[in-house]
Amino acid sequence: MHPLTPDDPRTVGPHRLLARLGAGGMGRVYLARTPGGDLAAVKLVKDDLAHDPEFRARFAREVRAARRVRGPFTPAVADADTDAGVPWMATEYVPGPTLKEAVRGHGPLPAESLPVLVSGLARALEAVHAADLMHRDLKPGNVLLSPRGPQVIDFGLARAVEGTVLTRTGQTFGTPAYASPEQITGRETAPASDVFSLAGTVLFAASGEPPFGPARGAATLNRILSGEPNLAAVPEGPLRDLLARCLDKDPAGRPDVTAILTALADVPMPRDTHEWLPAPVTEDVRLLQGQQAGEPAGRGRWRRPALVAGAAAAALALVAGGGYALTALPGDGASGTAGERAAAGEGSGAAEGGGEAPEGGIPNGAFASTEVDPDLRAADEITFSPDGERMYATGVGSFSVWDWRAGETVGHLDPTPLGTDVAPGGLLAAAHEDRIEILGDDGATFITTLVSDDPEVTRYHIPALSPDGGTAAALTTRNDDYEDGNAVTVWDVGTGEVVLDIDLAGSLRRMEYTADGRYLVGEAVTRMDEAVLGVGVWDTDTGEWVHYFESPGGMTFGLDPADPSVMALLDDGRVRLVDLETGGTVREMAAPAPGHRPVESLVFSPDGTRLYGGAGFAVEPEQAYGSVWDTATGEAVRNGDVLLPAPLGVHPGGEVVAAYDDAAGAVLILDGDDLTIIREMS
Repeated sequence: MHPLTPDDPRTVGPHRLLARLGAGGMGRVYLARTPGGDLAAVKLVKDDLAHDPEFRARFAREVRAARRVRGPFTPAVADADTDAGVPWMATEYVPGPTLKEAVRGHGPLPAESLPVLVSGLARALEAVHAADLMHRDLKPGNVLLSPRGPQVIDFGLARAVEGTVLTRTGQTFGTPAYASPEQITGRETAPASDVFSLAGTVLFAASGEPPFGPARGAATLNRILSGEPNLAAVPEGPLRDLLARCLDKDPAGRPDVTAILTALADVPMPRDTHEWLPAPVTEDVRLLQGQQAGEPAGRGRWRRPALVAGAAAAALALVAGGGYALTALPGDGASGTAGERAAAGEGSGAAEGGGEAPEGGIPNGAFASTEVDPDLRAADEITFSPDGERMYATGVGSFSVWDWRAGETVGHLDPTPLGTDVAPGGLLAAAHEDRIEILGDDGATFITTLVSDDPEVTRYHIPALSPDGGTAAALTTRNDDYEDGNAVTVWDVGTGEVVLDIDLAGSLRRMEYTADGRYLVGEAVTRMDEAVLGVGVWDTDTGEWVHYFESPGGMTFGLDPADPSVMALLDDGRVRLVDLETGGTVREMAAPAPGHRPVESLVFSPDGTRLYGGAGFAVEPEQAYGSVWDTATGEAVRNGDVLLPAPLGVHPGGEVVAAYDDAAGAVLILDGDDLTIIREMS
């Protein structure tokens, strides 16, 4: 949930807008107060669609049909104006998390909850189909959980965008992991397609994974067309048999919703269906219900719980049906999370020696060359592999790998990425113009490819991996608009799904996760080529701003690997430790020695007891003297008497410190204890 910006309207029709909940392919979604005092989700169509006569006609028809849908498991359309200059509709607000967020926050639903979920979804589809509508995109993110049962949202809206600019690029509708075979192959769909998606949604609730396992894009489609669903999480018995029939590849072999409800008579139900949700999810519902009485949370941090904040946006989001392109179907991918596959030495569809990357991607085998990247002219960042044996030097459009003990290059990635990041868990993220590649940190194992579900995204850069490799973030740019078209996009690496899109009023130069994955921290700039104006901190569960530190003199940051709540902040020449919980200063560091280059890089030792300050570029190498502080006292351990140019990288065991000496055109390897130079690598 985000505060209204100056560009947002304050009212839509008779409804007073309170906050922005999100945006999708069709437009923006707002939380609003109705004239009667209730909360509603107001969905405002995008300007380009508002001027499309065909879209307006279809949107009006679908809204009229949606208003006929009535039932306890479908939030009602409360109001709409399809003839307005910018068409809109308002739906009933349901205070409850989405099924997707509930499972991610608290794990799969217990077996006794599943029959109630099936019954509610079937009765919701019964109401939708009775109004001559199809849902077309039933999935965990479109199911709200409430004490009275599941609530199905966003039914019928996908059809409104058919034939518009959103679908003139070979796309169809449905989220790939939950789409039916007939949706994938482009055949005519019928209510039986929604039944297929219903069963897939229930399997997610039971297992925490999509019905055909975690995979990406074309691999998912291939599994749906030729693979078998994973029914193991549902106890053997009539419910499992019913779900298996719902997932029949042939639509004629699936039961309709009436047959599903009849079959549920043989499935044991909870004694009190109002207590159908596990206690942690029920508590989240109560929290949302409590918020209904007041205004929404403002700009400040809103941590508890992850699914509450995410649910409000996801439950009320206006989507275009989650379109995807129909492409060639390569071989099946391996199951399991990305971290599990990397630990097992496997990639997506892994064979011996690593997985096979898509055409144009990272080649199969080791790093592409045993020679240094010919494009490496300078290093913007230095990091080490998790085992400490390799050193990575990232420059402008280059990524070189070194055996730092021998002082020799091992190789580089080909094609050259725009940016990289390495997670302690052993994954490497490489940003390419049209995608993010996730690899094993040896460059040999292809894991998966991540792309945005926003068709307007034209560039991917500045990747960041969470410490466990479970999520990946990147700066994405829409329509090559590097000033106003930027966002931070966050993916679940295991499923390839986008879990957050955070719009930016500018750009970023650098981004990292905290050691616990709780926050993303980025250096904010107004344009790609301008100085850092501030450091922003986002909550990775909600996408909300937590803190923003600003200084006209430029800023940078360093994150403590031992204490995730602590950040070092360079603020106009002043170095201090900041508490990420409160934003307050914990400790001031002693001022760097006068007469030397200013600090431009902050890196902690692995145990967090030392903070290294690398000096900025100097024409003469002896001028690039840095500082080292004791973080417990703020006192300088070394100050102006050690050659420590920026950028810096610290060995994960603290054995050495690496620094890039721009004046000498070399990487310096310094002893981790006394910072004497033990090797110089040109």
